[in-house]
Amino acid sequence: MATQFIEPAGMASAPPSDRLIGTIPAIPERRRAHGPLTAYRLRRFYAGLAILFLLGIAPVVLGMSAQWKAFGLGVLLPGGGFLFAGGLVGGIGAMLSIVAFAVIMFIWWARGVILGPPAVLVGTALLSAAWIEGREGVAAMEYAVPAALLALHGYLALRRRSRFATQRARGMELNGILARTEPILRETPVEASPEMPDGQIREYRRMLDLALQPVDTWKGFATDDTWQDGALRYQVCTMSWNLAFGQYTQLPAFHGYLNQAQENLIRKHIDRKTWNYWFWESLWGNFRIEKNPVTTDNIMLSGFLGVSLGLFETASGTSPFAAPGSLTFRWDEKTAFPYDHTALLEEVVKNYQRYDLGWFPCEPRWIYSMCNLVGHTALALHDARHGSDMVGRVGGRFEQTMEEEMMMADGRIKVCTSTPFGFEVPSLSGLFGETWGIRFLTPHAPDQAERLWQVLKQDFIKRRPDGSLEFKLLPLGWDTRKPANFSFEQWPELNPLTMVLWSAVEMGDDEIVSATRQTIDEMYSPGMADALTWTRRNTVRDMVTKGLPEAWSKGPLLAEAVYPETIVTRAVSDGRALSLVLRAGEGPKRVKLGFARLVPERGYRVVQTGQRVTADALGKAALDFNLDSRSELDLVPES
Repeated sequence: MATQFIEPAGMASAPPSDRLIGTIPAIPERRRAHGPLTAYRLRRFYAGLAILFLLGIAPVVLGMSAQWKAFGLGVLLPGGGFLFAGGLVGGIGAMLSIVAFAVIMFIWWARGVILGPPAVLVGTALLSAAWIEGREGVAAMEYAVPAALLALHGYLALRRRSRFATQRARGMELNGILARTEPILRETPVEASPEMPDGQIREYRRMLDLALQPVDTWKGFATDDTWQDGALRYQVCTMSWNLAFGQYTQLPAFHGYLNQAQENLIRKHIDRKTWNYWFWESLWGNFRIEKNPVTTDNIMLSGFLGVSLGLFETASGTSPFAAPGSLTFRWDEKTAFPYDHTALLEEVVKNYQRYDLGWFPCEPRWIYSMCNLVGHTALALHDARHGSDMVGRVGGRFEQTMEEEMMMADGRIKVCTSTPFGFEVPSLSGLFGETWGIRFLTPHAPDQAERLWQVLKQDFIKRRPDGSLEFKLLPLGWDTRKPANFSFEQWPELNPLTMVLWSAVEMGDDEIVSATRQTIDEMYSPGMADALTWTRRNTVRDMVTKGLPEAWSKGPLLAEAVYPETIVTRAVSDGRALSLVLRAGEGPKRVKLGFARLVPERGYRVVQTGQRVTADALGKAALDFNLDSRSELDLVPES
């Protein structure tokens, strides 16, 4: 048994101490469904629809030709012109027009092609006008199509009113529950977690295999999704974050190939293969030829990369991307955009400040709450490590938007909203979309994290009597979409369950952690929950607000080991001694280990073998060690 110089603390065993908040704040009462900025956008949007309606019925009112009537009705309603044309071909044309419009609406959301919907609408209207040439249309459709459109908008308006009334009532009901609920978040010491279990080690090795290959090599990465959650940028940052979390919680006294892996992933993040998509999205979404991927919008790149930089710097205590030009987005041999950690985040600040909402888009003209919370955390990490005030420069408007514009009357949050038009995409809400951002709320708004977590628990998740998780998924959205193939086969429920697990761990909700882990392992395979668990209670909050404890930032560390022959699964220092757990990646063998931050010229002893080393003038030492399939190594100073 290894001498434990840092007492391991698992998620369930972390002793509760002071609450982070005394009571969970009530959901603010809402008299209107939307905040003032959103309401302004919606009024502008509906005014535009009203003008479009008048233009569409003008050919009918003015008694113009059948072709003009078909065109006008086709602009009013997808397929309206073909319905006016009548007949079998007209019916087929109407159905195809509706399908084409639905598809382009999805593409508009997914890739920001804002001209797509009006182009399809006008295009199908023109086709209907061409088809009806020389014939009379169905007279009844001159009135039926506008009436159907008005009925549709009337129905949607009544549905919105009903939804808002339901949300208000639910908010009042939830406020009674919140007033009786004890907050979960606790302030606890920063302590190391136990060594990695087998399921986590398998995922650790998979990530290292991908990250330690040459930066310009992409073997093992999925490349069949350029635009959505399977894109390279998300594969890269997911691994980057998990390795940084693992370093902070289990391996704070190990650098070596773990640092190299994180540095490589950041360099992959700035490789053009990762961000080339933005040229096209900017072109068809913002109508700008923009080769620089971070200067305008695109928080899904800059904010996520900013978190990778901040987590790596915090977990390792090193900052390899501080020098000017160390983050250079190179388009070609002649065109490059040099940044560093600080300069990149200045672009994030600039973009937050560009918008009256104080939030900025991922896809062109689409704002996601999860991405903006990630970007905010990137600024907070930089402020904590460098003493800057980036959060202060955006914080007031950011928080006002969170409460007034993004929070709904039942305490839930909007996941995706249109910046020019103000409406949201309801299918993206639900368990996945709304739990996604909770761990990025805990550093700066633990009260909001508590409230949102409790609201989602009331509406979507609870523990069954058998200990498993009962969860509600919303259909036709992110909740039931198959996850991107980062490290596992594609199963439909794994996305929301992963987000529940990550949120519950960060919150310290041991009951939900246990239920979610049990459910994941039962639904997929034993050890899957371990593969997804890289944090402990308060990890994101602690990395922002506390950073590395002094013993971890200054104590002895394992600086060098060879991968994959030596798999380091735990490495912790108490400031004087070093405690390691090592696995043999290629079978038992004699391996070389390099140590650093020892006291210069001082002798050290390996407790398990009695081997002795003496640190050189730089505090470094090397050791040949007989590694078994699993070995413990405690390096202690000689008295």
